[in-house]
Amino acid sequence: MGHTIQRECTRCGTCCAKGGPALHAEDLPRLEKGAFGRKDLITFRRGELMRDQISGELKPLEQEIVKLRGRDSKTWTCRFLNIVDHLCFIYNDRPAECRALDCWNPEEITAMYDKGRLTRMDIVGEESGVAELIRVHEEKCAYDKLERHAAAFDDSAETREAFAEAVRFDMAFRAVVCDKAGIPHEELEFFFGRTLADTAHMFGLKVTVTDEGPLVEREAGCETGCAAA
Repeated sequence: MGHTIQRECTRCGTCCAKGGPALHAEDLPRLEKGAFGRKDLITFRRGELMRDQISGELKPLEQEIVKLRGRDSKTWTCRFLNIVDHLCFIYNDRPAECRALDCWNPEEITAMYDKGRLTRMDIVGEESGVAELIRVHEEKCAYDKLERHAAAFDDSAETREAFAEAVRFDMAFRAVVCDKAGIPHEELEFFFGRTLADTAHMFGLKVTVTDEGPLVEREAGCETGCAAA
């Protein structure tokens, strides 16, 4: 008996369960019309470890990516997937990557995957007040700086303090922009990406919040870079 060749979507939900799509230039009108909002987005910043969905390789991002968020903090499953019937809540306004993805024929998604991606500045505008907040946060919490601090973490008290100071800044900055700039808490991961407390593990470090502030330590059994495995 021969095998049936798949030529159409069977609504299995597998692709949606692997994570929301990155946004591209053609998705900006969908965002502007309100098909999804900033609370539905998450930014993965330049230098952050991320698995390439085409090659499967885990590597630092060369440029930031803005994606649709997962359903919650425990799963990458796209927040717009109806898990009951595997239908998409925004199907008519689904992002470009979703439109391009045919799991039985990946040529179209492969061709456009890393081209024309939206950045935060494309969405908020280079001259906006929030753009300046993004630049300040990026200057203080850039992953290339943190990588250098992490590389010398075990050998230098100065670099340990520099990493911890970045974590403290990240925490305090988010609280201040919510309070003073009126940015909703649910939009913080779009504007400033995931917290350093959440991403320190990619350097083999962990952050524990104490009454005296965040404590940054080497993860048990880890040497520099072990979290990239």
